[in-house]
Amino acid sequence: MLLQIAWRNIWRNKIRSLVVISSIVIGLWAGIFILSFAWGMYQNNIRESVNGQLSHLQVHQPDFTQEQEARYALTIPDTLLQRLRDDPRVASVASRLITGGMVASPTTVSGVSIYGVEPGREARQIGLDRHLQEGSYFGDGSEQEIYIGEKLARKLKVKLRSKVVLTFTSVDSELISAAYRISGIYRSGNSSLDERLVYIRREPFRSLLGMHPSQSDEIAILLREDRSLSSFKGYLGGLFPEGKVEDWKDLAPELELIIDSFHWYTYIVVGLILLALTFGIVNTMLMSVLERVRELGMLMAIGMNRGKVFRMILLETLLLTLFGCPIGLLLGRLTVAYLGVHGIDLSVFSEGLESFGFNSVIYTELKMKYYWTVAAMSLATALLAAVYPAYRALKLNPAESIRKI
Repeated sequence: MLLQIAWRNIWRNKIRSLVVISSIVIGLWAGIFILSFAWGMYQNNIRESVNGQLSHLQVHQPDFTQEQEARYALTIPDTLLQRLRDDPRVASVASRLITGGMVASPTTVSGVSIYGVEPGREARQIGLDRHLQEGSYFGDGSEQEIYIGEKLARKLKVKLRSKVVLTFTSVDSELISAAYRISGIYRSGNSSLDERLVYIRREPFRSLLGMHPSQSDEIAILLREDRSLSSFKGYLGGLFPEGKVEDWKDLAPELELIIDSFHWYTYIVVGLILLALTFGIVNTMLMSVLERVRELGMLMAIGMNRGKVFRMILLETLLLTLFGCPIGLLLGRLTVAYLGVHGIDLSVFSEGLESFGFNSVIYTELKMKYYWTVAAMSLATALLAAVYPAYRALKLNPAESIRKI
């Protein structure tokens, strides 16, 4: 009976009830959209970092991570590398030579990290060839070709086929300078990396550094499935007892922090939206109570106890929320699904986004558990918002209320 009365009460003023329901729908839709946009942006950044830069796992000599000098190298036989490549859990393995140095053009100089790579393997490993903007991806066949970022090219004021000079230190601490010609210019979507990383062929670079054929500064492993990351990391620790094995979370702790903090981010964002929505619900339900002073007084006069009056007001608010909540969540879900396929084009902000490593097209996504979190928070907010109007109804004096005009 109480439920039936509450249901009829909320439709006595259809416009007001529909306004409250619309507010709930829009608030929940906005919350879902903001969360899915943020999660999609973060996931995009993580995928780009793993598949386009870090790989799932890297192995270094322990001192290399601090100094990043070529002399801190691991001795890795070809048989061990081949064993990794043959592992069914592994998608790709790349062996790299890395050292810090300077790149000089006729006009200026810049500090860079020099990567000696096998072009074919890096294309499979991190899709390095997909970022090509001008020229060719190590297509000249020359030992002295270099692949540089678009931002670095602008900084050096050079273009395709220009000559630059790399200066670096060999493993014997000798200063080495070598001239290279720009065969390709890339743009990875992360402008800070485009300005800092240059790529040259590994074997000629090895000779200049004075390193042995079996030495490498970095072994990067890309896995077929993320779920095998933990077990494979332990497996690598046994293969490289003298090396330091790190996964992408170790290499980029800020990315792990994003994942760990997103749960609290959900509470903050949705909480702020629901806080604003609370004032609207309180105001609406308070108006509803004040408009029905005589009616509520009469109900209490004929025997409805104050507890039932209190529950009736709570039920009215809960019914409004239960009506609007599924609609808001459904609209949010449909929006996430649509934008998850078509994306949100933010190319007008591409330069700013690239400086933080984000793509200019964001694809929304959100795990189902967050929908349940939003729904639970909405219901809790609705009940809290109804407490004050229900309390005001309890304070009514039946004898005075029935005489109200």
